[in-house]
Amino acid sequence: HLGLFDDPTLNPYNKLSPSVVGSEEHKQLALEAARQSIVLLKNDKKTLPLNIQKIKSIAVVGINAGNSEFGDYSGAPVNAPVSILQGIRNKVGNNVQIVYAPWKSAADGMEIISKENFPEGLTTEYFSNMELKGVPKVRKEEWINYEPANQAPDPFLPQNPMSIRWTGNLRPTVSGNYTFSFTSSDGCRLYINNERLIDAWRGRTITTDTISLYLEAGKDYNLKAEYFDNRDYAIARLQWKIPAIAKKERIDRYGEAGNAVRSCEKVIAVLGINKSIEREGKDRQDIQLPADQMEFIKEIYKINPNTIVVLVAGSSLAINWLDENIPAIINAWYPGEQGGTAVAEVLFGDYNPGGRLPVTYYNSLDELPSFDDYDISRGRTYQYFKGTPLYPFGYGLSYTSFEYKNPKIIEAGDIIKLSFEIKNTGSRPGDEVSQVYVTLPETGAVKPIKELKGFQRNTIKKGETKKVEIEIRKELLRYWDENTQKFIVPKGNYTFGIGSSSQEIKLKKEFEIF
Repeated sequence: HLGLFDDPTLNPYNKLSPSVVGSEEHKQLALEAARQSIVLLKNDKKTLPLNIQKIKSIAVVGINAGNSEFGDYSGAPVNAPVSILQGIRNKVGNNVQIVYAPWKSAADGMEIISKENFPEGLTTEYFSNMELKGVPKVRKEEWINYEPANQAPDPFLPQNPMSIRWTGNLRPTVSGNYTFSFTSSDGCRLYINNERLIDAWRGRTITTDTISLYLEAGKDYNLKAEYFDNRDYAIARLQWKIPAIAKKERIDRYGEAGNAVRSCEKVIAVLGINKSIEREGKDRQDIQLPADQMEFIKEIYKINPNTIVVLVAGSSLAINWLDENIPAIINAWYPGEQGGTAVAEVLFGDYNPGGRLPVTYYNSLDELPSFDDYDISRGRTYQYFKGTPLYPFGYGLSYTSFEYKNPKIIEAGDIIKLSFEIKNTGSRPGDEVSQVYVTLPETGAVKPIKELKGFQRNTIKKGETKKVEIEIRKELLRYWDENTQKFIVPKGNYTFGIGSSSQEIKLKKEFEIF
């Protein structure tokens, strides 16, 4: 019933014009969705929100800072998406100096060959075919780093199938043996002084080819790199490992980020996942941040501890070191086309975050059963996990505080009615997501430790007390009985826990159901 083979003309959504999809109303809806989903994970010593009047400069760095990352199967937005960098710039205007350093990985000692080593730039030709034929679109570029899925939208680029040729003079600054690394999806070739050093002109998944070559400092070498992409994911990235890498500070392997964080009062590091790390056909091997990002943030923190991390990712991450060291952490998920605006509103206090985690953040994979063990009762999810997670299911902080009191439970036919009061005891209005967890009576069967049976999000003014009422149908207070092969609502004493996460239970009430 998916309609995959239906006549496309019968689908009413195909008749919606881009002007409707990208209307102002829908832009505002995208913005509100992004706002409400943002989760404040840590805010030590009230680091956030930032006060524009008290800050002169901010460095914005990290893999997801300057692009809008949507995750896989996300389509293309009608409206120009707002990156976190752009959202911050729009927010602060001319009041604060923003110093941006584009992401440059240094995994395995490799770094993208930067503009300093291409003094005249690279003449870049884009062809609308895979054979480098016809009349290309031409422009100057600073490096060879083509990955449109993880970069800002660029209308200059042709659609695949396509091909690219880069040419220019390469000028090393150090003499010695260099290792070149050319990563591509589909085909690539590399020439230096007209000698073909890499020849992989064929369709393939993402592969990295390497060669070693002695180069002299200050000497110009004619470099030509070619690439073609047939379809799907596209990447062409040329990196090298230079002989004097051990003499450089490690942060200086990451492009201009070191200079940016040294020169600014505050740092906003936008880390996380993109389609080069995780997508259809490419799974992560663990739940840590990638090694280059972990080295990057640790080196930044050494230079400037006034660092805030914004995570852009679609899943749980074991960010233990960040939680122990970074004073403030925001989880923006994949925040959509208006995500940059929403994140900026949270950073500078225009919006008080109220999002809550819909997953558990574990400390490591060691806490979980084997990946191919699908029996969640062996310790997977908040329902069965007996350890202390990094961040529990339902967790999220606010710029204000709340107090719970006066819980009441009544039985009304097939409904259990809970009521309680929440008071905003902080200094500003905010959203509180009240959650009700239920523990069933003991029956000897394998059952969850607790289960979320109801929740409610309420905006509460400063000093206001709001009565919250949540109804739970009795039929939801059930478990699957292996012996009778049916769902059972057991009789006995139920424990109702009311709180702000699966582990932060503010109120508890026992209630007997006959």
